[in-house]
Amino acid sequence: MGMSDATNQERTILVVEDAEPIRKLVCTMLSHDGYQCLEAGNGTEALQVVERAPDIHLVLTDVVMPQMGGAELARHLSILRPDVRIIFMSGYTEDPMVRHVEQIPAIFLPKPFTAATLSTKVRMALERPWQGLPQTPLT
Repeated sequence: MGMSDATNQERTILVVEDAEPIRKLVCTMLSHDGYQCLEAGNGTEALQVVERAPDIHLVLTDVVMPQMGGAELARHLSILRPDVRIIFMSGYTEDPMVRHVEQIPAIFLPKPFTAATLSTKVRMALERPWQGLPQTPLT
């Protein structure tokens, strides 16, 4: 058991994704890395989870979702919990928000991704000092 495994157990990640099979798969990958995983089906649900769970370290959110998408969720989070890191994941690249976010590799995870890529991206996001989200044209 490496050093990272012990620290990962104290890290909680909220996965926000409207497609349940993908959400479950991502949570399984994160659990294998030792993280605690919470789930939400869209931005509205995610905000409710954040209000109930004070110790979320990272939100991994899809960009395009019903009710409330990733950009709007990120905007709310940056006000409510500016310390929470955010990674956007998306396979749909025509969306203007996705086009913008994919220019910022630190916060963008293109779908489909492997467990190894997810693991690396999450670790980088958690280890680097969080500057808050870069200014996006939609915030």
